[in-house]
Amino acid sequence: MAWSFDPRTAILVGALVTWLTAGMLLLNWKSLPDNVRPSLRWWLAGIALHPLGFTLIALRDQIPLWLVIAVGATSLAASFGCMAIALRSFYGLPERRMRLYVITGMVGLAAVWFTFVSPHLQARIIIVHVLLAVLIGSGARAVFRRGGPRGRVPRFTGALFALVTLLVLVRAGLESFWPIAPDQLLAATPVNLACIGGLLLLPVLATVGFLLMCAESAQVQLERMARVDYLTGIYNRRAIDDLATRAISAARRHGIPLAILIVDVDHFKLVNDQHGHECGDNVLVEVVRRMREILRNEDLIGRQGGEEFVVVMPDIDLHSARAAAERLRRGFSDTPMAIHDGDGLIELPLTISIGVAALDASDQQFSHLLRRADRAMYAAKTEGRNCVMVADGQMSQGLR
Repeated sequence: MAWSFDPRTAILVGALVTWLTAGMLLLNWKSLPDNVRPSLRWWLAGIALHPLGFTLIALRDQIPLWLVIAVGATSLAASFGCMAIALRSFYGLPERRMRLYVITGMVGLAAVWFTFVSPHLQARIIIVHVLLAVLIGSGARAVFRRGGPRGRVPRFTGALFALVTLLVLVRAGLESFWPIAPDQLLAATPVNLACIGGLLLLPVLATVGFLLMCAESAQVQLERMARVDYLTGIYNRRAIDDLATRAISAARRHGIPLAILIVDVDHFKLVNDQHGHECGDNVLVEVVRRMREILRNEDLIGRQGGEEFVVVMPDIDLHSARAAAERLRRGFSDTPMAIHDGDGLIELPLTISIGVAALDASDQQFSHLLRRADRAMYAAKTEGRNCVMVADGQMSQGLR
């Protein structure tokens, strides 16, 4: 007996596989990272609606035609729109839900109108396919915008959406010149096989790609969390040590100056004792905000621990670093802080002590430079706080 390919059977099998994919995603929902769940909700909705639409189309001879046309076409449009929104959400782009609602409504209206109100198969196929291409293409555009995706997985996912968009547009274009007969809608023709195959495989293959993208995003977030101070959002001690070591290597390689500051908040323990640790945390957050506001964009700020911070200042000599430290000191001493202490807003006069050290030949590694800056900071404390001191042997004068 000769083997023959039945598109209806392929559609039903594809729909089952897509539903199983959606089920597996739902079963593993709790293990998915929180930061990607908003986009995954849209993706899950998309791959749940997709097999519904195709199942109704495959059963067109066994169920009422209005159900196939109205619900089937609309479900397919909504599914691709949801996946496009998921990709936009993943990349932090505006979701543009209204576009989904409008185009999905247009698909349903065109399908119903050119089937029951003014029957015209050719117009229905062309319009529905063009609108589907817009929705699928918006998914590809979300991935490839802003200079293109980074990594093979996003490129693979975006390429899938772009390829299926092209297939759907080709199907619409061929229909314009060679209209298909009503009894050939699900026939095993090369055009049908390519278009239906692409539409069936897209959600399954793209789900694999999208989940890998989510996993990569979670890995990046974990790596960032390992390098960032949870309270202030700046680099933690390990990260700033690593970045400072790299900056020192670059400074030596290119023959450019480099300096560091050690910044310590004066009498910080009194803030915790008198106003509580919540207020103390808010003070540290405000300290970092002011430092970012006053220092240069290229300066690297890290938290050494407690109320002590280190600033790595590339391409700056000792004189300029000391002047920058003085501007920073005045930024605190001249303007009291408005801080929430749990009961309300209070005004806290706050000062800082700063030690400055510039890279020289004696600094074999970052810890040596850090030690000299740390000694200068303690010298500032000894001088009465609220002042800037530089490392011994470089400059002995403090600023106050």
